[in-house]
Amino acid sequence: MQAKRKFTAAGVLAAFARGLLVLLCLQSALLARTAAASELLTLDQQRAPLNMVQALEFWLDAGGQASVEKVEAGAHTLDFAPVQSGRHYELDNAALWLRFNAVVQNPQTHWKLELPMSGVDRITLYYRDSLGRWVVQQAGDSLPMNAWPQPGRYPVFSLSHEAGQLIHYYLRVEHARIPFSALPRVVSDAQVTTARQLEHLLLGAYFGLAALVTVLALINATAYRDWGFATYALYVATFAGSQGAFSGVAGLYLWPELPKLNNISIVLLPLTAAAAALWFVRTVTTPKRFSRSLDWFIVALMGLLPMIALIDAAFPTIESFALINILISAGMVVLLMVVGVSLFEGDRHARWMALGFLPIIVATLFPLLRNFGVLASSFLTQNALMLGSAVEAPILFYGLLRRVTLRRESETRATALPTTDPLTGLGTVRLLLGRLRQALRTAERYKQPCALLIVNLSNLPSLQQQHGRETGDRAMVMAAACIRAAAQPTDTVARVGDSLFALLMEGPMSSDSVTQVATKILASGLRPSRTLPEADPLQFHIAIGYVAESARLGPDQAQACLERMVQAVKDMNDGSRKAIRLTHL
Repeated sequence: MQAKRKFTAAGVLAAFARGLLVLLCLQSALLARTAAASELLTLDQQRAPLNMVQALEFWLDAGGQASVEKVEAGAHTLDFAPVQSGRHYELDNAALWLRFNAVVQNPQTHWKLELPMSGVDRITLYYRDSLGRWVVQQAGDSLPMNAWPQPGRYPVFSLSHEAGQLIHYYLRVEHARIPFSALPRVVSDAQVTTARQLEHLLLGAYFGLAALVTVLALINATAYRDWGFATYALYVATFAGSQGAFSGVAGLYLWPELPKLNNISIVLLPLTAAAAALWFVRTVTTPKRFSRSLDWFIVALMGLLPMIALIDAAFPTIESFALINILISAGMVVLLMVVGVSLFEGDRHARWMALGFLPIIVATLFPLLRNFGVLASSFLTQNALMLGSAVEAPILFYGLLRRVTLRRESETRATALPTTDPLTGLGTVRLLLGRLRQALRTAERYKQPCALLIVNLSNLPSLQQQHGRETGDRAMVMAAACIRAAAQPTDTVARVGDSLFALLMEGPMSSDSVTQVATKILASGLRPSRTLPEADPLQFHIAIGYVAESARLGPDQAQACLERMVQAVKDMNDGSRKAIRLTHL
């Protein structure tokens, strides 16, 4: 019995020893993991650019009051943890501290720490020099550009140049209302210069394209008096301005010493651009045709967007920023709704609106999802809107050109309808009478002759009876072409009846030259044509009314002159073989 008790105690001691060993192993693993997470950055020319994720640790200062001395003193007691790529940090009333250790191996290469994200409120880099003094560099939208260590679209700091010296770096980030997820990176000075040159080239191309499209839209708006182009110019200009604020270009070049405008413009300009987009779509698609309620809702949203932006500029809060994101999302939905309804109703211009806005709507999702904390900061969240806008601009511009071209063609046809015959394209009786009055007035004043030829397609009834109405219409078009071919550019050709045409000739002429023109018309009609069945000819009877220099016909006799000539050509269908008859008026 005693032996059994000793065996049990020994087992307990063994189990305790094994548990202690497991705890020691876990502690060693955790320490090893922490050590791996905060590995030393070795800055040499061969390893650039460097991945900092494994070297970074973070600590969230909930009150945002901790100084760098406190952070340095609590390096082993504060809850610094390894940074995870893609993680979001809510920094409304807090500050994010990042720390890493680095040593420079190549003193000839100057190293920079950059945060590839514009619009950060404030970011500060701390490290001690060889004499133990703090080196402090600050940048961000809350500071004027002359306070930045290196002016640019986003913060860039210089790292220590001391070779072989282990440097402890601390980075403090303040960024309210938008979840912060960007991570800094270490690059060489040469890489920063190359990247800046490429950025300026691409940004210059984008803003140059936006300026060109805006100017061309304004020119077309003035030339065609079209509100579609005018609202499009406003939309492109405000959208380009919002991208200038969003990308940091405006803060760098337009108001470098007025940092307060950064936060105002980054909200006001995008909302104004959204309102301009709604105005543009409303102008082009005219939703009032389908629903007055939808049209009024668009107008209300257009006014609400900039109003909320102004309120947010005066009283920025988390709630107002959330409302702004909701309104932008609502604007996207309404825009899609209007374009969709127009497509459903058969609007031929809505398909170009849909195709043009598709890339910008997809691009807007990236910054919106980042603002809602769904996506981490990346190249797309920073630049997707510019890429979408570059694709959108030429599509919408082409759609507007097609729209205004079709509209002008319709207006031209509507304007020309009273003076143009729809079948033959010749003038109408109204046009002919106006030209005849002018010709008679000129003949009376300057003793200048003129002639009025009335041409009758005498075999039109037989063609229609044998081959149908379509063949008859085709014969009329061919007859109009024959008369037009014989006329001079200054002459007037018109259709004055079912089978009757008129040719008004002006200028120096004789009765013989007028008869030659009539003979030419007659001969051109007799030529066989494959256009008509059985190669039927066109048979003409032509009555010529010649107004000589000594004639005394006034402009008020134009109607009577035309009626007399029409009757004369009708009288030629009495079986007489004479196809041309000359009458001196």
